[in-house]
Amino acid sequence: MDGSFVSATSLTKRFGDHKAIDDVSLTVSKGEVISIIGPSGAGKSTFIRCINLLEVPDSGSLRISDAQIDFGSGRPSKPKIRNVREYTGMVFQSFNLFPHFTALKNVALPQMRVHRRSRAEAEARAMEELTRVGLENKAHAYPAQCSGGQQQRIAIARALAMDPELMLFDEPTSGLDPEIGAEILQVMRKLAADNMTMLVVTHEMEFARHVSNQVAVMVDGAIIEQGSPEQIMTNPEHVRTQKFLSAVLGR
Repeated sequence: MDGSFVSATSLTKRFGDHKAIDDVSLTVSKGEVISIIGPSGAGKSTFIRCINLLEVPDSGSLRISDAQIDFGSGRPSKPKIRNVREYTGMVFQSFNLFPHFTALKNVALPQMRVHRRSRAEAEARAMEELTRVGLENKAHAYPAQCSGGQQQRIAIARALAMDPELMLFDEPTSGLDPEIGAEILQVMRKLAADNMTMLVVTHEMEFARHVSNQVAVMVDGAIIEQGSPEQIMTNPEHVRTQKFLSAVLGR
């Protein structure tokens, strides 16, 4: 074991003849925030979905803490998948909330089903996390009564209530107005300050620059460059990184 908390080694995922991710390796230390940036269609979302096994890689290996899976010999067993997922919480572009449940129930129900918590225990934990994301006053509101930013914060609270050791974010501000997106980024900054281990697919360059410990650049299904935010943002080595940053930063 190399001392890392997360170790993805030579992960490859195909969809038909297309390699969505191609021999990708990445390690994450406990408490570290890594932002994954790159053009649309680069494989960023597929890679992060492979970390949570929403997509099962065709080859390579994945270790989160002491849970490890080697891919290539058929689909992993449900207990192995469950073992990996116990460590992770995931926040998607879409909020994936149950429209007919209140915020409180949206956050409580997964705890009751997965962790077998009692309703009282799950709802108490849900209130803790709704308070953490600044939405204790929305506990009894339904998703349709909440703004997009509030719905995404409910989704973050839902993930945190499962007590993950690794938080995965797949472009959590995509499609939100900049002002509303800023709410989400502020919650994520607080999580980083609390030493939550985070893997973040993002187009928010300021977040990547100022909150990340490392920035990884993905292009055409591969990580082409990785380093400190300062190095990647101000002195990228790869011509594709230079081209991408020129486009998104307007320089």
